[in-house]
Amino acid sequence: MKKSVKKILIGLAIIVGIIVLFTGYFGLRFYLGTHEMTPSETTRINDSVFCVKDDFVDAYLFKGKQGYVMSDAGISETSMKTGLDKLGITPDQVNTILLTHTDGDHIGALGIYKNARIFMHKAEEQMINGENGKFFFIRTKWKFGPYALLNSNDTMTVDGLKVKVFHTPGHTPGSCCFLIGSDYLLTGDNLAYKKGRFEHFNSFFNMDTDAQVISIRSLPDLKSIKYILTAHYGIVKN
Repeated sequence: MKKSVKKILIGLAIIVGIIVLFTGYFGLRFYLGTHEMTPSETTRINDSVFCVKDDFVDAYLFKGKQGYVMSDAGISETSMKTGLDKLGITPDQVNTILLTHTDGDHIGALGIYKNARIFMHKAEEQMINGENGKFFFIRTKWKFGPYALLNSNDTMTVDGLKVKVFHTPGHTPGSCCFLIGSDYLLTGDNLAYKKGRFEHFNSFFNMDTDAQVISIRSLPDLKSIKYILTAHYGIVKN
């Protein structure tokens, strides 16, 4: 075998080895990170607020005047349909979806909500148009049709529900929390809840944890909120 060919093969073997090691490391960190999460089971929180569990993530629904306002959409179309069915809700009844951000576990099932208007923060658009991505190689391909962009500190009324936007970058550039009325704070992947206390989200999944630590300081006093509805650590009631 010629030395040049041998060097090429050795180089390729090294590259393949690095890829395998990186993939294994990433896979292990992902596994460990998701298995420490404690989402709530699918449940009726009360007569107007609902939680649907989809694997390691929770989505939440609020009964409005005409239908349901939803925070995030779940991972799997099949499992979300099953969860909604348990609550006596159909996807067609969802008229609004507020995205805390656009990671796959929060938008994977968007396709089943045919009547829903989708909202995300304007800083999150870079995550779905190819401009930015997570982990240097993950790019979200948007395939869910039109959406509307939100600004920081927007306050709006959606199907009779008052919604205040808190821009909390760090997990992604456009990550948000939403305050529904005065009793419900939807935190997406901005807060973890462990051993009875809140903290920033798992740094492995964040794009900029330092930014998240700063941005979540803008949230209202958590003790003043009746329900903290997290995406991966379930329902926390004060």
